[in-house]
Amino acid sequence: MHAWLIAALVVSWVLVGALAFALFVLIKQHGELIMYQHDLDHRLEMSSFFEGKRAEREGSSPAGAEENGLPVGTPAPEFALEDLEGTEKSLESYRGKPFVVAFFSDTCGYCLRMAPEIGRTKGDRPLVLISHGDKEKHLELAAENKWKTDVLIEPEYDVMMAYQVLGTPSGYLVDGEGRIASTMAVGADAVMGLLDAMPLEPEVSEGEGDGSGNGHVHGMELAAGNGSEAVATGTALKTRDVEESNIVRDGLPAGTEAPNFVLPDLDGNAHALVDYRGKRVLLVFSDVTCGPCEAMSPDLVKLAEKKGDKLQVLMISRGDEDANRQKAQAFGYPFPVLRQKNWEISKLYGMFATPIAFLIDENGVIEKDVAAGPEPILNLV
Repeated sequence: MHAWLIAALVVSWVLVGALAFALFVLIKQHGELIMYQHDLDHRLEMSSFFEGKRAEREGSSPAGAEENGLPVGTPAPEFALEDLEGTEKSLESYRGKPFVVAFFSDTCGYCLRMAPEIGRTKGDRPLVLISHGDKEKHLELAAENKWKTDVLIEPEYDVMMAYQVLGTPSGYLVDGEGRIASTMAVGADAVMGLLDAMPLEPEVSEGEGDGSGNGHVHGMELAAGNGSEAVATGTALKTRDVEESNIVRDGLPAGTEAPNFVLPDLDGNAHALVDYRGKRVLLVFSDVTCGPCEAMSPDLVKLAEKKGDKLQVLMISRGDEDANRQKAQAFGYPFPVLRQKNWEISKLYGMFATPIAFLIDENGVIEKDVAAGPEPILNLV
């Protein structure tokens, strides 16, 4: 009888162990699924942004588009930044052979997930990270992940804006002459793929030799540089009608990580959403010609002044720059007014309307569903 009891206990513990292992596997798979979903969400957000850039260029209403960033063949914008050891590096420091310039941030979850992969690079082609954030945290990331690449810390966002990059991670291949040699890569996989890509030459259009060619690349193909004959197609975002798009158009829901952006204020100073981590942010989308936006302005000023120690109001406005400046002065806005030229940031947040607002918590997560109209916006906080 005693032996039967021992056997029953052993079987019970084996079953408990098996169940625990099965639970562990399920949790692990669930975590991987969540990470995949986050990456997919990020790609949709970036796709949304690129659609807005097409509207900006054409001066049209939002419609699908692809975005190539800086044209292939144009000179890469100059930079002079210190690396983690305090040595100044410039574009000239990397001339002579192709290298990858990648824009990174220590507060970007997608960047942090690619950190181990950066450490596994073979170093055949230089990877230069131009990053924003805390130097000590970057030193820890470099040591932990055995980075062999240069990390240049940008105090502001001048270089990032010069390369027409508004989200991280993003990057370009630059050839040995210091020219842009790829279309803009968006996302960790696309950026790391540049390490094996062959430099592109500007596509010659009709009129070569008579000065009429524009030098822009119309395709997105990058020839793989690993010795194979395969051709890797870049992440081009093809033109689509609004009706065919799967982009969110009724506002990102509560619980979503607020997409980062970099925009100039009316004085030309760059602001990024990540600069305001640690403080709640009321992100208000406005338009200089929007009547309800103007009617809300006095109460928005009072709200910003009353809760300024715990809440940062940021306004993203559309319309003429001078008209926006006059309006800001007339109402005495105590908060930054950032200007999107068309709908590029509105698309990131999935709603084309003014006035609307999102309340973002201290960790950069949307705290409540979008508020549309003056009263709901003021009631968010």
